Amino acid sequence: MQISHPHYRYSKTIHHILCLGFLILLSGMFWLPERPDYHRAFYITLALPTFIALVMAPRRIPLLFSNGIFLIFLIFSIYCLLSLTWSGTDNALTSLAKRPLYISLLFFAVTLIALHSEKNLYSVILTGMTIAAISAALSVSYFIFFDTTDRLPGYRALYNPLLTSHVYGMFAAMCMALFFHTKRNQLPYTLPIFSALFTLIILTGSRTPLLGLAATCTWLVLLQRNRVAYNVLASTLAIGSLLLLVNPESITNRGLSYRPEIWHQAWLQIQNHLWFGHGYDHPMIFWVEGISYAFADPHNMELAVLFSGGIVGLLLWLALYATALVFAWRNRQDRLVLLASSALIFGFTAGLTEGNAFLSRPKEHWFLIWIPFSLLAAAWTVKKAKNYAKET
Repeated sequence: MQISHPHYRYSKTIHHILCLGFLILLSGMFWLPERPDYHRAFYITLALPTFIALVMAPRRIPLLFSNGIFLIFLIFSIYCLLSLTWSGTDNALTSLAKRPLYISLLFFAVTLIALHSEKNLYSVILTGMTIAAISAALSVSYFIFFDTTDRLPGYRALYNPLLTSHVYGMFAAMCMALFFHTKRNQLPYTLPIFSALFTLIILTGSRTPLLGLAATCTWLVLLQRNRVAYNVLASTLAIGSLLLLVNPESITNRGLSYRPEIWHQAWLQIQNHLWFGHGYDHPMIFWVEGISYAFADPHNMELAVLFSGGIVGLLLWLALYATALVFAWRNRQDRLVLLASSALIFGFTAGLTEGNAFLSRPKEHWFLIWIPFSLLAAAWTVKKAKNYAKET
């Protein structure tokens, strides 16, 4: 749908640039050679065009401020920046302040695309999913025939098995949502995509994306509660059981990977600054008995927020998720909401055992947090715009 109100329209050229920029953000880690190239691509193809679009027509800016998701993100970001006064970070304030700015530009970019054409935004997501599946198939082939490592690490800008599984996992979660929304004649398109993505996730040896996909399936069943939902749930249980029967070591051979010990050490430090935290970007150093090196993050996104922002920061963080999921529940028949909320549930679950970069430059954690949030915020703003158009 294209919103007809003049405040929502903008240049087709800018629209196409934003669509291309968002596609590059979704797929760039699969084909760009290095992480800095991915950052530059975001700045040039998405952040800068979005800034120009807002400068040319500042009347669009208030649109997103009527969005509960973006407002809570803004409050959370301001609180994190204020916490720099007691964090003791060595990084410059200007450098750290750019991070929520980049995320804000992502919110604006996705919202502008959706307001101009929901269909085009959906096409960009499907194209990104297709590129992810092709990349997964190529990566799996290379790993099987040429790689000598035990776990598929990821290639090009991706390099870590767990982080790689998170990026592909977001697309797998969205693809799973398509099973609930698309017609049967589209299954020949979605099943190969999910198969390629799921195969890669298995070969990374990472278990958190499997937990994330299980949570996503449960969320989708709760949203839909129809025959298709129960069939997908049964299929998921069957695949999980088969995996345990064929290769149980993929689940059990690394135990809990020191997660309880790391969480305990993080909690001991959190107690010293419980209400307001150590401050955003305060160094995280956790020593575990028997390990000769320190861990640089608590391997839990919520613990990272609690460490940095204390109880106040964590409450804002959880309010962000609660607001988004309440909106998703109330609008569960909307296709974009279904895709975005599935990615958000996957990201939240995966973040329970990994991560600390809740405010960062574009990287893998954006696929767990900010890309799903930006899609839900866009859906929220489009819904308000449609209601406004009906009233006028």
